[in-house]
Amino acid sequence: MQVRKSWTILSLIIISSVKIFAQSDYIDLNNKQYQLLDRLDIKLRNDSVLGFTTFKPYNRKSVTKRVLELDSLDKAGALAVPLSEIDRYNMQRLLMNNAEWAENYYDSFKLKKPVLKTFYKTPAALFAVNTKDFKLMVNPLLNLQYGNANDGTGSIFTNTRGLVIRGNIDDRIGFWTTIADNQERDPAYVRDFEKKFSALPGVGYYKYYNTNGYDYLNATGGITFNAGKYFDFVFGYDKPFIGDGYRSLFLSDFSSNYLFLRIKTRVWKLEYENLFTQLISAYPRGTDQVLPVKYMTLHHLSFQAFKWLNFGLYENIMFGRSNGYELSYLNPVIFLRSAEQQAGSPDKASIGFNFKVNAPRNVQFYGQLLINEFVAKEVVNYKDGDWRNKQALQLGAKYIDALGVKNLDLQGEVNFIRPYVYTHYDSVGSFSNYNQPLAHPLGANARELVFLAKYQPIPKLYLQGKLITYLQGLDSAGLNFGSNIFLDYNTRPRDKGFFIGTGTPVYSTTATLNASYEIFENMFIDFNGTYRTYNVKDMPKSNVFFYSFGFRVNMARREFNF
Repeated sequence: MQVRKSWTILSLIIISSVKIFAQSDYIDLNNKQYQLLDRLDIKLRNDSVLGFTTFKPYNRKSVTKRVLELDSLDKAGALAVPLSEIDRYNMQRLLMNNAEWAENYYDSFKLKKPVLKTFYKTPAALFAVNTKDFKLMVNPLLNLQYGNANDGTGSIFTNTRGLVIRGNIDDRIGFWTTIADNQERDPAYVRDFEKKFSALPGVGYYKYYNTNGYDYLNATGGITFNAGKYFDFVFGYDKPFIGDGYRSLFLSDFSSNYLFLRIKTRVWKLEYENLFTQLISAYPRGTDQVLPVKYMTLHHLSFQAFKWLNFGLYENIMFGRSNGYELSYLNPVIFLRSAEQQAGSPDKASIGFNFKVNAPRNVQFYGQLLINEFVAKEVVNYKDGDWRNKQALQLGAKYIDALGVKNLDLQGEVNFIRPYVYTHYDSVGSFSNYNQPLAHPLGANARELVFLAKYQPIPKLYLQGKLITYLQGLDSAGLNFGSNIFLDYNTRPRDKGFFIGTGTPVYSTTATLNASYEIFENMFIDFNGTYRTYNVKDMPKSNVFFYSFGFRVNMARREFNF
């Protein structure tokens, strides 16, 4: 009851104190539009809208309005950066997919012969309403994939059917909701993850389906509104992402969806994000039960320090309370560590820093530093490997139109995560949700290299190659060496001598090739081929090759990149 009161009071205070302006929903993560937005950010270097990329997903209205301006400048020959013909094509498709915010462009996207004069009036919407007071977009969700894995699984498949609805009322309240029914059979290493953690990657509640399969519903939804020019509010059930890289050490989209209130403040060269969440604490899988909850408060400040540099500050605190949300953590500007100390609590707090540099010649550098615990003496004496050195580091680079090839984009990234970074002395404090990591899918005690190549040689063909290789130190002989974030860090075998790979080392490499051809707007024919090795020291070598072909509508691919 106290939990509900806390959320209700907070929501009423916000709603009653703001004047509501036009508002939209957010572009779903992993949408094809993000590749274009990445490219525009790098080309423009210091864009007032597209330069703030760290906190995702992006607001549909603000992104569309900015691309609309860029499109007009390009057509007038006044855009200061060069665009390829495929960039221009992708800009038109982005405007089509967000036509409710593209002003006079909406009519230009209409098809001459809609289905039954009602459906697919534009290629991007099965059903659409676009009036002064009410906007609505309805689209089907479909993902049918079938293939084979040579690890004893045999046939693998994904069968997803659903619906996505978005819109706004009187240009004041935006809303979105998705629901999808899923059945899938995954390669053995994904099933091993499920057996170890009692969790299916990216999924909440699930049931077993036939032989080695899973059955689950996946739903998201929320409302959006804002106060004037500077404040945006989102109350939803989904999963945000913080970072400019392929991975995030702060907050990723790997876990299941969760309830959150997001407040974004944009003023001057600053963007400030608050996230107040309710999560599911670690629990043993079994009979249906009311699952234990925990909470997280998160702050992120992004500052466009120079034309070429965006710098960010991050903090979060993970906690549990029997009587509901800790009200002192609802203060959106307080330093959380101070509030924690004032409350006399032992909650798990972390701070972090991130940067993004848009350099000349179509290159972007980015990175994150996460600090869960900092003992200066032990950092100076790093060679001792004190267990309290709980830090993680990410460094990466993106290179668009690589080697002079238009729309060939390369990305390289390294991640270093020391042992025990995301752990606590209990499961409530671990940086997790629904038995899954909230940040890096490997947990901790890992070193990883990621390389991506994306190429769009013609407008409708999307090619992607991916190489992920890592070293991780696993627990050995029943001892906790810091990779499993759900284990109590007090069960460590000693205090010194902890480095990345300590424990039983495992070396893994995953190489993937994806090809997608768009036969109609947001309707794809897919091919995927993946080869994965997983070699534990002094154990037989393990590898798997799996492939799939499929048909996908208005959805991203279901992938398991760990």
